[in-house]
Amino acid sequence: MTKTLKPTFRAALQSDGTLELLVYEDIGENYWTGGGVTAKTVKQQLDAAGPFQRISLRVNSPGGDAFEGVAIYNLLRAQKKPIAVAVDGIAASAASIIAMAGDTILMGSNAMMMIHNAWSNCTGYADDMRKMADTLDKVSAAVAQTYIDRAGMTAEEAKKLMDAESWLGAQECVDLGLATGIADDNDGDEDAMALAASFQALKKLNKLPEALKARKADPNPVPEPAAPAAKQPVDLSAYEAELELLTLGK
Repeated sequence: MTKTLKPTFRAALQSDGTLELLVYEDIGENYWTGGGVTAKTVKQQLDAAGPFQRISLRVNSPGGDAFEGVAIYNLLRAQKKPIAVAVDGIAASAASIIAMAGDTILMGSNAMMMIHNAWSNCTGYADDMRKMADTLDKVSAAVAQTYIDRAGMTAEEAKKLMDAESWLGAQECVDLGLATGIADDNDGDEDAMALAASFQALKKLNKLPEALKARKADPNPVPEPAAPAAKQPVDLSAYEAELELLTLGK
């Protein structure tokens, strides 16, 4: 029987000098709730931890902001400490970028990784749309370089995977060089995958695997943030009437 996990980010310094970072949360600040993991929050935890010898990074995240993912990746690598990554449930989108920071990357046997091209919202004229498309291509190329550097794949191979919005199992990631092995101890995998299936951000993706869709619903799911209340139109009739009187009095 799985227990209910909640989205969270926390850090704990172990007695052997290992700094354990638990990233069970969206990447980037959530506009609605204020939650989410950012480079700023990671830096705060690194600074507050005191001296540490190595980093253990456990990931279960639907991803989010690509720039925050890249910043966290670079921040972790800049520590010049050995990094052991464990993908407990899912490392999707920006979370997969962070996972690439590991010197070792182990995945639960039923864990998954998803990589795709950058996407965003845009409003405006045709020129605005063309500019956004060019920007997204540049962001995707920058993200692809992270996979290229880690896995030793070609730019063409990375692009093909990202174009397809690739959902990859543990063995596929090992075969591609995106992971170094499959974890022997699967304790907690079901709990992690139950949380992964509850992430609302995943439901907006095009190719969500049936394995995640079919999972039993969390009895206490992460709620979809409520939309802000619609603004009521301002009644300007009194002002218009006063303006009319002032105008007539001139």
